[in-house]
Amino acid sequence: MKKKWDGKDRRSSLRSEAEKVVADIAPPRMDADPGEVLMHELLVHKVELEMQNEELRKAHLEMEEARDSYVNLYEFAPICYITLSREGLISKINLTGCILLGVDRYQLISRRFSHYVAAQDRDRWHRLFMGMMKHPGAEKQAFDLQMTRPDGAIYHVQLNCLNWDADEKDNVLRIAITDISKLKLAEAELKIAATVFDSYEPILVTDADNIIIRVNAAFTETTGYSAAEATGKSPKFLASGYHDEAFYAQMWECINTDGHWIGEIHNKHKNASIYIEHMHITAIKNSWGEITNYTGIFTDKARNRKRPKKTC
Repeated sequence: MKKKWDGKDRRSSLRSEAEKVVADIAPPRMDADPGEVLMHELLVHKVELEMQNEELRKAHLEMEEARDSYVNLYEFAPICYITLSREGLISKINLTGCILLGVDRYQLISRRFSHYVAAQDRDRWHRLFMGMMKHPGAEKQAFDLQMTRPDGAIYHVQLNCLNWDADEKDNVLRIAITDISKLKLAEAELKIAATVFDSYEPILVTDADNIIIRVNAAFTETTGYSAAEATGKSPKFLASGYHDEAFYAQMWECINTDGHWIGEIHNKHKNASIYIEHMHITAIKNSWGEITNYTGIFTDKARNRKRPKKTC
């Protein structure tokens, strides 16, 4: 275990180390000339000062490294950090927070945080803030909020709040803010996709290996196969035998080249009857251009003729 030095011990240690450095030129103790003894002491002191200076230099470098680490961890953190006073004023904010709010730091300090909360959420924020201020030292609270930038743009964030009560005179609220706008957009798109998926038209979705992972109710109605019966199989199990291998080879060449295929297919119902589908197959790719799924949306012509007319 490394010894923890106090000031007196460290000075004594440096003195001993300095004496060792100049030990070879130390004058005899018994009959040394006073001038030689003085020069020796000055030399020891010089070496000791140089050692002290080197230690100070190393300590200064360590402090700079610690400061740089703080800047990297706090200022450039992937999320926004804000400290609010008990009056709801911004007292500290990192650079990521300034970028998120779209305002320079000097314009944010001592400004009321609620000024950057979207109008529709300000009353809710006020109630939440007052509640947290009334219960110092309470557990961390998390909630979503809508905020606004100077240009009027609305964005969604998640706040993780901790009421810091280390000193009653300096009761502050520490907040970590994460922009969840993309997540909210994705949720909205998923709702739209779910609505489309549950539409009247039969739909099936496969993985990249063309294995069915999901079908909708209209698929079951058209084919006679339940979701449990279809999931885990290749769409080939619907084949009627009407088309030859060249037909399917040309279809897949079109999908792999153009990303989709549209045409008519003769498939077989669970009850062995043959029906004609107008099929639209699409290859779904990720951001790297890799195919992750295939979707098939089709219309059974016979079923479509039986579809009831819409009424107002």
